[in-house]
Amino acid sequence: MAISLQEQLLKAGVANKQQAKKAKQAKKKEKKGQAPKDNADQQAALEAARQAKAEKDRELNRQRQAEQAQKAATAEVRQLIAQHRVTLPKEGETRYNFVHDKKVKQLWINDGMLGQLARGQLRIAFFDDEYALIPADVVERIEQRLPDTVLPRPEPDQPDEDDPYADYKIPDDLMW
Repeated sequence: MAISLQEQLLKAGVANKQQAKKAKQAKKKEKKGQAPKDNADQQAALEAARQAKAEKDRELNRQRQAEQAQKAATAEVRQLIAQHRVTLPKEGETRYNFVHDKKVKQLWINDGMLGQLARGQLRIAFFDDEYALIPADVVERIEQRLPDTVLPRPEPDQPDEDDPYADYKIPDDLMW
């Protein structure tokens, strides 16, 4: 077995027992003085790590809850549209043009539906890459869940102040 440096110095006569004892005591005091500091540093680091992990977990939970709320709202809107959609006629005689995403789209409807659209009793919803006619009383419930699902009603054109035909009103059901 290897002999410690202290024992070797004692055997060689370079140091005596009293010096060895003082060196041991100084070493112990040094360790004792540093240990609480190291322990406090470790405790502070552990506490900081716990707090960081807890904050990260809270953020992940918020994200998960937001995703679940979004999925639930999407499912509710899908169900509302499926239950309340107005069936388009298979052979609609009137082409209804409307604007969605800066593009002109069209639906083939009958004259009764055209009148309801003009009066605001029916609205157009775009969901799952499909257009559907929805009664106006359901629109508010859909917009609470997913606001951009129902297309806005067309705003009436405001005639220019110097328009010579401003006194002549164009009927809503006029087809070009």
